[in-house]
Amino acid sequence: MSGFGPIRSGRGCSASARAVLRLLLAVLVLLGCAAQAKVDTAEALASRHLALRATLTASPLGVPLLVSSVEEGERMHGEIHALLAQPFDSLASRLDKPREWCDVVLLHLNVKGCTHERRAGRDWVTFYSGRKVYEATADAYPLRLAFTVVDARADHLHVELSAASGPMGTSDYRIVLSAIPTAQGSFVRFSYAYRSSALSRLAARTYLATLGRGKIGFTVVGAGSDGTPLHVAGQRGIVERNAVRYYLAIQAYLEGQAVAPEQRFEQTLQRWFDLSERWPRQLHELDRGEYLSAKRRERAEQEKLQQAIDNASRRP
Repeated sequence: MSGFGPIRSGRGCSASARAVLRLLLAVLVLLGCAAQAKVDTAEALASRHLALRATLTASPLGVPLLVSSVEEGERMHGEIHALLAQPFDSLASRLDKPREWCDVVLLHLNVKGCTHERRAGRDWVTFYSGRKVYEATADAYPLRLAFTVVDARADHLHVELSAASGPMGTSDYRIVLSAIPTAQGSFVRFSYAYRSSALSRLAARTYLATLGRGKIGFTVVGAGSDGTPLHVAGQRGIVERNAVRYYLAIQAYLEGQAVAPEQRFEQTLQRWFDLSERWPRQLHELDRGEYLSAKRRERAEQEKLQQAIDNASRRP
């Protein structure tokens, strides 16, 4: 491929090819965590919950979770609707804070770290994305997003993270979480979008032709001759897999609040891994031990990074 040279998966990759693939994978992860700029009012979200309630109950995924994606030219949209057993009060009191989001997103196997800071009168978070195995934050790829609580009431939470630009000429990143209370817990909408570039599309094609060959998403788009469901693939598959990984991180994190603080991080790691292994065709990448070992090291580095930011902010 012009400009990239031969790229092969496996241990036979050259060092330069592996470096290129690391960049491509990191960018694809960043692309998978951007969100659509759309404000859900409490009333609109309640109407959506009512309309989707039966479909959520009968979800083919075996849990009340619906995943969708749309590719429209340069624009990629992904969306999740789900029912969480955790009470809305618990969700809203945590996910309206940047530091809590950093604890959430670190659970994703491709997020190597996350920091937060308040500057120029607003909150910011930075995601560092990289390979699925352990990678130092210094070697990962940062995406700095503005963190905005659009609405926070007793019956509604709406949070947005946004960035005007990203790597490889990508732009218009948005991450949106909105939620309302239900009789059983919380109804959540997690949506995302980004605008791709010629270079990022090339990166995606390269990944899908090598390390991502055979990967699928969650949406069923047809059936084989034997009746076996056929799932979406390609860039929509990338977006759906990442969307579910982030949603499972939210679920695992909220469930972990029930245990003692000193046990919480380990509990959320174990829980995220167990949840993701429900769908091994889509989400399995690492063995449990590899995942846990990487995340423990990355958490330690994240804490050092955050401490340095906090110390700097206190200086006169």
